[in-house]
Amino acid sequence: MAHTMGNEIDDSYTLFTPEVKEKNRWFMVLGVVMFLLGIAAVAFPFVATLAMELLIGWIFTISGVIGMVTAFRTPKWKGFLFEILGSLLALGIGLVLLFFPMAGMLSLTLLVAAFLIASGIFRIFLAFTLRPLDHWGWQIVSGVLALVLAGLILAQLPHAANWVIGLLVGIDLMFSGMIMIMLATTARRSAA
Repeated sequence: MAHTMGNEIDDSYTLFTPEVKEKNRWFMVLGVVMFLLGIAAVAFPFVATLAMELLIGWIFTISGVIGMVTAFRTPKWKGFLFEILGSLLALGIGLVLLFFPMAGMLSLTLLVAAFLIASGIFRIFLAFTLRPLDHWGWQIVSGVLALVLAGLILAQLPHAANWVIGLLVGIDLMFSGMIMIMLATTARRSAA
């Protein structure tokens, strides 16, 4: 019985590609960085929420401006009108997020909830893909946690929109970082 169990563990390590085994340090670095960013976001949730909101505002604004420039450089293109309309929409959303960050936080809170729902479902499916590996159960825990966090976000709206994104995304980053660290550790053991 013990021999069979040992073979199952040895077989589970074969799921790692040679690239993953060789580059397990990068997985470790990613895990540590994600964990540290998660701690920072939990420690300063309003700052993390505001930073995310402003970053997204700038991304929309810049993409809107670039889209307008591109559209006006090719005015005879059949998609000119749609390019202009899409660019104006992106520019408008970006400017609203930049000039009205508190209102933008509420909208982004809903987007984060949707992201966490999708992320949680994907992590649970990934866990069953990784099932023979050590720590695969933690991937399920991470997925369930993402779903719980999405539920907490939706339950706290609209009053906690100015801090909940930073806090919950920070917690999610911490767990994701721990998962990457465990994956790197397992890959390192399999390479030995």
